[in-house]
Order: sequence, then C-alpha cells, then structure tokens
Amino acid sequence: MNQNEKEMDSVYKLKIFLLFLACGLLIFIVPIFIQDIIRIIYFITLPVIFLIISIIIYRNTKLSKFFPVIFAYFGASLVYFLQTPWTSGTTIENIVMNISVSTLIIVIPIIVLAKITKSDISSLYLQKGNIRIGLIIGLATFFVFLLTALPISVYIFGGQIIPLDRLISLLPWILIFVFLNAIREEILFRGFFLKKYEVFLGIDTSNLLQAIIFSFAHLSAQFTLFTFIYLVLTFFLGLAFGAVIQKTESLLGAILFHAGADIPVIIAVFSVII
Repeated sequence: MNQNEKEMDSVYKLKIFLLFLACGLLIFIVPIFIQDIIRIIYFITLPVIFLIISIIIYRNTKLSKFFPVIFAYFGASLVYFLQTPWTSGTTIENIVMNISVSTLIIVIPIIVLAKITKSDISSLYLQKGNIRIGLIIGLATFFVFLLTALPISVYIFGGQIIPLDRLISLLPWILIFVFLNAIREEILFRGFFLKKYEVFLGIDTSNLLQAIIFSFAHLSAQFTLFTFIYLVLTFFLGLAFGAVIQKTESLLGAILFHAGADIPVIIAVFSVII
C-alpha cells in the first residue's frame, strides 16, 4: 500500500469512526438532554429509524457489511430505552430490584438479537476465553477496589462514612448490584459492539471508540461534584475493560474488574439513602 492509499484508508476509517460515534451518542447521550414527551417520542423513534436503516442496508449488496453494526444500534437503542425506567429507586432494596429488571431487559434481548442474526454468543464474548488471565486480572482488580472502596467513596464520590457493622450488613446488596451492573454494561457497551467495530476499525481504535461512548454515557451521574474527573476515570476504565475483553476473548475478567470499580460508587449512593 503506497502513501496515498494509506491516507485514503485513514480518512475512510476516520469517517467510519465518526459515524459510529454519532450513532452511539444518539443512543446514550442525547436522551440526557431531553425530557418529558419529547424524550418519549425520541425513545420510540430512534430504534425505528435504526431498524429501517438496517433493513435497507441488508438488502443493499454494497452496504450489507454495515448491517451487523447498525442492527446492533437498533438493539442497543431499544433495550437501553426500555430499561430506562428501571435505573433509579428510593430504597436500597428497590434499587437492587430495579437493576435486576434492567439487567434482564438488556441481556436477554441482546442474546436473542444475536441469534436472530445467526451470530454465535461468542460474538458477544460470552465464552470462557482465556479464563486463567481473565480471573487473575478480574480478581486482582476487584479486591484492590474492594479494599480501597471506603476512602474512594467518600473523597471522590461524595459518600458518607458508614459504620463498619452497617457496611457489612449492606455487603450482599452491594455485591448483587455491582455484579448485575457490570454484566449489563459490559454486554451493552462492549460485548455487543467490540467485534463489530473491529471489522472496520481494528482492535485499538475499536476499543477507543467504545470507551468514549461509555464515558459520555455517564454524563448524567449525580453522585460526584467532580464530573469532569469522573468522565475521565470512566474513559480510562472503559479502555481497560475493553482491553481485558480483547486480551482474554471473554467478558469474565472485565465483569469482575467492572464490578470492583463500581463498589465505591454504590457505597456512596447507599450511604446517602441510609
């Protein structure tokens, strides 16, 4: 490939990157800034638009290679909007129940949609992969976050100091929440998209793309005064989660890693409720 061809290839990849980024922002970012009836209309309209575009490009020989990605955006927009009413709660028990429902709403349809498109669930990284490396990375990072959770929850996420006996009684609720949230977000942001992105962008650029979308999807977070710092943290965590998935060919390590990273966040949230 000569220099001119390399430049053309780079421009093509940049256009694809920006196209996929725009689609991700439409799903995960735009709803943050709209409310009430407009939000409801948007929630209904966007999946329909993605579905129509998916059907059109599926029937077009030249564009059919984009079908898996655009159809995935249809699926992501659909499940993301359906689970939106289940993302909050007024009590700890209610929050955990809602995250359970939200996880089911996201995970089950994504697996079904993968089957509809005749994709194996391994395309979602739902497989063992390199289980040894996944467990080493996942468990190591999980316990680092677990052991440092209290000071991080107070000084970064604005949580209140919780007495040790109360924290121990909350531990089952905390663990249920962080693992469910890790499962749903790893499948939605990375398992559903990483391999599809890689066809067009390669490994590193695909990981960068999902990390940007993942970070901005946390823009509505209300549990820290340091929003910019939090977005930067979620960006680099997103890169790390994606790299673990790509390295191990499995979601396992990233789920453990992600669950650990969520512990100080959910401790901060629960400390305000109690």
